[in-house]
Amino acid sequence: MNISAEEIMRKAAELGKGIENYYTLSESKVYKGKELIEHSILEEYVANGKRKIVTNDQLLGEDAKSEAWNDGEKVIIYDKHNGRAFKLDIAEDENIQSLDPKEKINNVMGIMNGSHEFTFIGEETILDFDTVQIDAKAKTSNHLFGDTVLWVDKKTGFIIKMISNNGGVQTEMQYKEIDFSPEFPEDAFTLNIPEGVEIKDLEAYAPDTVTLEGAEEILEQSFYLFSEKEFNLKDVEIHHIEGEITRDELNLTYYSKEDAPMFYLTIFHSPEGMKIEKADLKIRGKQAKYEKIVNSITWDEDGLRYAIILINPDIEKEEIIKKAESMVLSSNLNRQSYNKR
Repeated sequence: MNISAEEIMRKAAELGKGIENYYTLSESKVYKGKELIEHSILEEYVANGKRKIVTNDQLLGEDAKSEAWNDGEKVIIYDKHNGRAFKLDIAEDENIQSLDPKEKINNVMGIMNGSHEFTFIGEETILDFDTVQIDAKAKTSNHLFGDTVLWVDKKTGFIIKMISNNGGVQTEMQYKEIDFSPEFPEDAFTLNIPEGVEIKDLEAYAPDTVTLEGAEEILEQSFYLFSEKEFNLKDVEIHHIEGEITRDELNLTYYSKEDAPMFYLTIFHSPEGMKIEKADLKIRGKQAKYEKIVNSITWDEDGLRYAIILINPDIEKEEIIKKAESMVLSSNLNRQSYNKR
């Protein structure tokens, strides 16, 4: 084949426009080593600008089911497992409204652009679809997708199958059924939400922007931050988490001095009876755990749990561990300067 793998991906991203009605059933599995840690079946119904997704968790059982319905104006989500329902207005959010497969592969291309090297492997027929097989090799060891192989349908741009490996974790996704001429029953785009389940506004769960003083009041103590000499603190937000886990979670976003996003710092009260297991390194003299799949470092200090999630491939964990030694208490910072950021 004379065409390059990059050109194949670009052309695939241009396909799929105009596919307005379809039904799909796909299966996703996640392995950690040889252990199956996630397994779900997903059904997708799309017709005339409406979309419904039904997800069944195969490990948790029959009741571990969630449904999401999108009519282009709003999304309603029903979590059967936890007996909760939410709604979100999306009329002005083009990213959420998008339904076509063209945008799906565009998202993959956007995530891998510049971070992966694409190589054409061959062609394969899957579910009567003629696909091209692309090997996307990560240029860095800490990218979210890692090394990925994609099977892309030539006509529609659908990613029919995808396998990625990252830090000993393998993620597999494959369509089992695809129908571009579905005959949907009348109730296909309805949700069976039981009486008594209140549909709550998801925007009410959006994080609150706070000052450092406000964050201290919510956490009821000072907390450690990175020095402003090292990084720029862009966002200070509090997430109010409810459900099986209820807590106030502080999320900080750090940028480099050149204004490039570098990492997130999450802080919340250390969960009782949930010590960090299998600690494999030390940070600030504390036992810490590195999770390669999400590129994060977690440790407990003075009653708070800290988690650094690296999002810039140019910063290594050894560098951030070294810089963490110079973290300072929020109460000792020039908070007026920080709060103006």
